[in-house]
Formats: sequence, structure tokens, C-alpha cells
Amino acid sequence: MDSRAPDLVGSWAPGLCSSMILLLWFVAGAWILAALFAILNGFLLPRLPREGAGEALPSMTVVIPARDEEEGVGAAVSSHCGQDYPGLSVIVVDDGSTDGTPEILAELAAHHANLTVVRCPEPPPGWMGKTHALHYGLREAKGDLVLFSDADVLYAPGAHARCAALMAACDLDMLALIPRQTGRGMPLLMVSLLDAFLLYGMPSFLYNFPKLKKLALGTGAGNLVRREAFLATGGFEALRGQVVDDITLGQRMKALAGRYRVILARDAVSVRMYGTLRQAVEGFSKNLYAFLGFNPLRALMGLLAGWLLHLLPPALLLAAPWLPPGLLWPAGIAAGTEILLDAAMCLWAGYPLWFAPLYPLRALLWNVTLVLSAWRYYRKGVVWRGRVYKD
Repeated sequence: MDSRAPDLVGSWAPGLCSSMILLLWFVAGAWILAALFAILNGFLLPRLPREGAGEALPSMTVVIPARDEEEGVGAAVSSHCGQDYPGLSVIVVDDGSTDGTPEILAELAAHHANLTVVRCPEPPPGWMGKTHALHYGLREAKGDLVLFSDADVLYAPGAHARCAALMAACDLDMLALIPRQTGRGMPLLMVSLLDAFLLYGMPSFLYNFPKLKKLALGTGAGNLVRREAFLATGGFEALRGQVVDDITLGQRMKALAGRYRVILARDAVSVRMYGTLRQAVEGFSKNLYAFLGFNPLRALMGLLAGWLLHLLPPALLLAAPWLPPGLLWPAGIAAGTEILLDAAMCLWAGYPLWFAPLYPLRALLWNVTLVLSAWRYYRKGVVWRGRVYKD
């Protein structure tokens, strides 16, 4: 220890130092628990089977909402239309796009007989734009199965048949598809938190326990539902004002329909959510505060958890020459465990390994995004793609 350390440490109140050590051991324990989650989730979260069934597949309709999606909509829609799936139909709902999306969709419709493009009106009061567009598209869907997918998601050849075969084999009402995240740099670093949370943030394998009715999720990349079962839950009318609509959809389907499963589909489904860091912060700020129920206490707890779990341990290690060993041991265990878990997540989900030691930067970016999300909500409401939604 540096010769200055005794003076600094000696100036601390003994009770404060002891409390800090206790807090850090609690943080270290939380990361050891996260390691247990990672082991269980790594083994127990199922993957999409590589082959579809040889028997006849049920009819399927893909419904895609699109609002100002000119950058990725062409490749995404083509990946659905080109599937080798008998009778597959694709409906894209143009939700008032003002960029080149309508022209791209018109060109695609001229080349794909199974593609229908409709333009929906402005959402009525109380409706979010996306849920209204999905509701509008669902009214046109005729398939026994309906796949709801965002306009920037790519599906590999054969993906739809594999998903439908699993739905039939397991007699499911809903299949939530976890995609592979693609991209580069800081936007992908931010997005990697989604897979980090899935792998070690909680016992995610419990999503597939039928008796845990409230533990469920959905994904913008792909929610495949049995149409009649979804309509029986109230359809999108029951989700009209939901900002985090895909997660709420999954929760309602598991609670009310029951036969539900989350599946890793990274070899079949991929998405590049954001191209720049500004887009990532902007995108996540739309719904991060909504994810916490617009609850300031939950937001404050989230910020404190971010600082305690992700930022405090490495900060203390940087100040190691001026701190007593009693603080450094739990801080080192916490920080070292998180680096190892993030490295495991990178291998598990396909991120660059150099993301692992950057977890403090990722935590800082998410904390800033949460503050921005709450500030924007109280200032204007929920703002997304030119529309403002208020309670």
C-alpha cells in the first residue's frame, strides 16, 4: 500500500469503512449468484431446432409495422417473402412513413406475389403507433399462425418452417424468438446488455416454466402466435397504449393462453438495432422508463444498482493504492466475475471479446439513457419518430 494510505484510511470513520466492506461483499455475492444464473441459463435455455417437420405446416402470415424504415426494410421484408413455406403471406403496414419506405415497399410488392402493403391511418387517441399498425395488419391476416416482426429483422432461409414445426411439436400458443444482434462499436456495446441480462441477469430459463404465469417476455424480432389464441387474450386492443408492447404481449399470452416458450434463434433471426450511438440512446430512451412502469422509485433503484454493481467495484480498484485490502478483495471479486461473465456472454451471443472489459462504459451509457428517458417523459411524454404520446 502507498505510504499515503494510512493517513487516508485513518481519516475514515471505522463504522463507515466497515459498512463499505459489508456492502462490497454483498455486491460480490450478487455477482457470484449471477455466475450461477449464467451456468443454468447456458444449459437450460433452448435453441431453435435446425430442421423443420416433414409434415404439412399450418398457414402463416407475417405482419410487419414500418414507419420510416428505409434503411433496413428492403432486406427484412425480402427475407420473409423469399421463404420456402407453402402459402406464406406477408403484410407490411406502412405507418405514415415520410422517407423512402413507401417507394421501397411498392417495388418489393411488384416482385413478390405473397406481399401485401397497406397504409394505416393515424392512431386514434389512446393507441401507440406501433400497436395500432400491428392491429391494422392483424385484421388482414388469414394464417393460423401470425409472426409479428420489426422492419429491420432478417430471417434466414427455412426459419419460418423451423419455428412452425416447433410450435406444432410442442403444441404452443406463442414462441418468442431471441435474435442475434449485429452491428459494430458503441451501439452494439449498448445492445449487448440485452444478452447480458438474458444470460446472467436473472434465471431466464424460468421463462419456460408454465406455472410462472407472470414471468414472460416477447421480442420485437419475432413473436409467433396462434392467431385464435392471441385474439382470445384481447389482441392488440388490450395492448393499445403499451410502449413496451412486445414484452406485454408475451406476458399476456403466457398468463391467458398458457402454452408459451422463449427460444434462442440466433442462427435463424438477426437484427441490427442501431447504426450509431446517438440512435441507440435515442431508441432506448423511448421505452426504458416505460419498462420501469414510469415509476421514479424504480428508476432511482435502477440507477443505484448500476452504480453499485457495475461502476463502484472497478472504480475502487483504480484507487487501490489509497485503499485498505478489506475493500479491495470484494471489489476485485465483483469486477473480475463480471469481466468473466461478460466474456462468456460474448462467446455465447456472438459479440467481440473486447466488449467484456468495457462493461463499466456500457453501464454508464445505460444510466445516462435512463435519466434521459425519464426527463423526456416528464417534459413531453413518450416521443418516437415524430409522434408524441401523453397519458
